[in-house]
Amino acid sequence: MAEVSQREWKLPGQRTKRLAWGFTITVNGKRTRQYRSEWSKHDAEAELAKVQLGLEQQQSKSEEAGITFGQAVEKYLTAKTRKRTIAEDKRQLEHLKLVFGADTPLSQITAA
Repeated sequence: MAEVSQREWKLPGQRTKRLAWGFTITVNGKRTRQYRSEWSKHDAEAELAKVQLGLEQQQSKSEEAGITFGQAVEKYLTAKTRKRTIAEDKRQLEHLKLVFGADTPLSQITAA
């Protein structure tokens, strides 16, 4: 959800109202608000577009940068070669590879 709006407020003891343009955006349940008194409506819309573009780029990078479950298993086994119970770990990981699939992106595997 994204919205450009104008905020107005009064300082205590003054009669004049102050105005500022800005935007509110909610991403993954986290709300971000930015208002500046020097912005016009056009400036606030441009800044909102920049923020939305940055968020889209971050999401696409996180989707591309993920490794598969099979690659994660190989990294784990390489890092834990001296572990005493590595044979049991290999057995359990082979079972999990059959369930999830070795080509499944690691980011798609959740607790649910």
